[in-house]
Amino acid sequence: MSNMRCLILCASLALNTSGSAIAQQNDYGGYDIVSAPEGESYYADTRGWRVFGARVGGRFGYCFAETARGDGSAFRLGWDGQQWQIAVPITSQPDWEGTLQIDGAGSGQGYRRGGDFISGTASGGWTIAWLGEAELDGLRQGSSAVLGVGKSDYDFRLAGSTAAILKVKECVGRSGAGAGQAAGPAAPPSPEEAMPAEVMPVSFGKAGSWVINEIRAGNRVLACEVYDTRQPNLRFEIDRENSYIDFRDGGEMGDLGQRKPVRILFDPGDDPSQSEVEIIEGRDGKKWGRITEGRADGPGYLDDAIPNSGQISFIGQNIILETGLSGSNRALDVFFRCSDGIR
Repeated sequence: MSNMRCLILCASLALNTSGSAIAQQNDYGGYDIVSAPEGESYYADTRGWRVFGARVGGRFGYCFAETARGDGSAFRLGWDGQQWQIAVPITSQPDWEGTLQIDGAGSGQGYRRGGDFISGTASGGWTIAWLGEAELDGLRQGSSAVLGVGKSDYDFRLAGSTAAILKVKECVGRSGAGAGQAAGPAAPPSPEEAMPAEVMPVSFGKAGSWVINEIRAGNRVLACEVYDTRQPNLRFEIDRENSYIDFRDGGEMGDLGQRKPVRILFDPGDDPSQSEVEIIEGRDGKKWGRITEGRADGPGYLDDAIPNSGQISFIGQNIILETGLSGSNRALDVFFRCSDGIR
């Protein structure tokens, strides 16, 4: 064999060998979230989930959050910028069809609404389910899920799933930027993530169906909160510097950290007020809208409009919520007494 022929053949073999290690795009032009293990790098930790970004052939491919069941079996929730996916470690065939139940019901039209049909593919010992926005909404709101594939059922908890989804979105939005560092011990939790161990709500009082809590770190009162147990999608909080109106409508609302204008309406016939809402992650790991008012700015919504109104509405881009305020006047009296102890 001539030297030239050897060079050509060896180069061809090298290219083929290298190419076989590169994950192939799937039918819709994206990537399965298990397809490039050699390109996966640690991105961040959030509420019991570890998030990774993956590069394919030197380019960004996908991000996923991974956590483990009590038996040590790990599963994934990820996105390649096109298709949300769940990957579980059971063997099946490509183009499988099965069921996904969240809290004992289908979520084909949103949490606990619609059918439970699901389908997907399989790769390397993983079964992958394709998720629509309705199923993703179910995962955000649910507490447990069961993926049925043939005769196999894989059940898993959903604690921290909203935080995981938000962090995966962030990872994809940054094309995995920041990934590449070693996945060492979990990073120290943020103050909100550390709440069960370091900062705790302690009952201060009740007013009808409203609950008022001190937010304590040891013997120190950091803040107070109040909410109606019948309508838990609205809550108020106060600390040394500011008061906050937090609400969620169960929808997407916006990206974490995004600020946007919102109209606030009280009783029918009243003129709307204009304000700004920031999309935050609440202590429960879910996405909330937050309106902030300085305590030194004089009378605001909490000590004026809200206790004197029967309802409140928030309207903005991807935001719509209407909820009652019955009993809020008495509850806010107790809430402000609670705030006297904030240090």
